[in-house]
Amino acid sequence: MSPAREEIRFTSWGTVALALIYVGAAYTLSPYAAPLLMGTVLTVVGWPWQRRLERVFHLPRWFASFCHAAAWMAIIIVPAVLVVESILPEISRLVARWQSGGPLLGLPLEVVQLPYLGHWLAARVAQLNGADVSLLLQDHAAVITSSLGQLWIFVLHTFFVALTVFALGLHAPRLAEILRLLASNLWGPERGERFLLAMREATRSVVIGLIGVGVIEGILIGIAYGVAGLSAWPLWLVVTALLSPIPFGATVVVAAATFWLIIGGHWVEGVVVLSWGLFVITLADLVIRPLLTGSQSQAPFFLVFFSILGGAAAFGLIGLIIGPILVLMARAVWRAWERRILLEQGTIHASGRSN
Repeated sequence: MSPAREEIRFTSWGTVALALIYVGAAYTLSPYAAPLLMGTVLTVVGWPWQRRLERVFHLPRWFASFCHAAAWMAIIIVPAVLVVESILPEISRLVARWQSGGPLLGLPLEVVQLPYLGHWLAARVAQLNGADVSLLLQDHAAVITSSLGQLWIFVLHTFFVALTVFALGLHAPRLAEILRLLASNLWGPERGERFLLAMREATRSVVIGLIGVGVIEGILIGIAYGVAGLSAWPLWLVVTALLSPIPFGATVVVAAATFWLIIGGHWVEGVVVLSWGLFVITLADLVIRPLLTGSQSQAPFFLVFFSILGGAAAFGLIGLIIGPILVLMARAVWRAWERRILLEQGTIHASGRSN
């Protein structure tokens, strides 16, 4: 075998081995893809503020990165803690009612006066006491344990998100240089720069869509919280807005608020909050998010719409973020290539006319 063929053979095997190594690395990190991606998104959002913090206060990079991660942790955790503290007195009263063996729920007069259904429902609710709930909890112990496990996973992933923000903020210039070097070697300096620009624009569009949806859902659903008379409803509004970028985050908050209203005997208000909340969440995810994302990248509405649905079908819940980023990147690269071809053709035509 000639030295040239031998070199090609070793190069091919080396490429295969390198691909296997990166596939294995990606598979190893896949269970934590959600917190890693969310941490990356939050770093992109907060990076200008971190740079400003470093310049204004002359902070070292490591301390500014720590403040960046701590700020996101506080934004996520503090409102939830305040909500829990606001409902602790109601929980104490509920536990006391539970221990006394009295009825746990009460129906408003409007519901009791409903023909046929009202008296039947009032009789069933009157029979519901602590013993019934205890039996219900025992029958569904596996589901409750699984839910608590998911809550623990959420707390752990929140910590991983903060850790990712800290690491990326600490090494952001170095990572940017690595990405620039990689793109330049793969596609050349000019094409590599266009690819990085497409990646930045796609990520920025998706992030703006997420933030916009969070603000809109928080405000619209928060108004329903206030009208329903939910205690500390501004905190519930903030929690709804903060958790809305997380798949089913706003739905969980709306369900918790509905349950809390019903426990307090406000059945009508609870049903109104649930109905309005689900309507707003559906409208925001299927209409407002594609509109906001597409408006930043000038992408067609249905392209962004199907990228969100297709991403969820292909990658699961994390695909709600990955799908639009990949589709918008592909569209941006295509448009850059199209502009370059048209520019070259225009140059050729112009030179031909001048001759």
